[in-house]
Amino acid sequence: MPLPSSKNKFLKYRFMNSSPYLKTYMPETRWMTTLTFQQMLAKYKKVIVKPVGGSRGQGVFQVSALGNHLYEVHIENRKYKVRGKRQAFALIKSQVGARDYMVQRCISRADINGRPFDMRVIVQRKTNSTHWVVTAKVAKVAGNGYIVSNIERSKGTILPVGTALRYSSLKGHSPHLLQKNLDRVALQSVFRLRELFPGHRIYGFDLALDRHGRVWIIEGNLFPSRSHFRKLADKTMLRRINAYKIG
Repeated sequence: MPLPSSKNKFLKYRFMNSSPYLKTYMPETRWMTTLTFQQMLAKYKKVIVKPVGGSRGQGVFQVSALGNHLYEVHIENRKYKVRGKRQAFALIKSQVGARDYMVQRCISRADINGRPFDMRVIVQRKTNSTHWVVTAKVAKVAGNGYIVSNIERSKGTILPVGTALRYSSLKGHSPHLLQKNLDRVALQSVFRLRELFPGHRIYGFDLALDRHGRVWIIEGNLFPSRSHFRKLADKTMLRRINAYKIG
């Protein structure tokens, strides 16, 4: 059965990447074959390999070049060392079988005490409105030893974005300006994706800040979970999401 377009991460990537404005925020991503895997790994030295139709951080690998033809394959909280790109590819294929995968440039994310984090940003509009609003955003901090920031999978931590930025490695950057940049990129992403999904009223974007404070679009989701916002002591953002859903 073909993957629905709303679940197809590669389709959404290609559509967003075709926007001249968004292209600068999109880490290069290619459909994974033996050749594209080797080309991307040679080009960037560190890549993320993830399922085209995956969710919740399941089945995500990070592959890093260590030098002298040695590569590290990191999945969940486990690491494997192999010699040669072919062996790295073979190890991944032995885990994923015939499922469709894509290979993406790995962004060196900002971190909190060595744990990388990214943001989930929710953008919504009300039923009879064309006005899009960032209704909520939260920081997802990966658990110790994990690469994915999915909280259940990595046993990570949820933090308000302002709190995460204050305690992060981005000490020389204005938290206010960083948040404005996140909001702007999320809204521009919606303006592009609404052409592909007319009538849709909610999006959740996973956005990362690299070690220089630059915004990167990791992926967009048409059916974002609200569980992150239920974990916060302050339920203001959760109430706002719900109000827009029924509005």
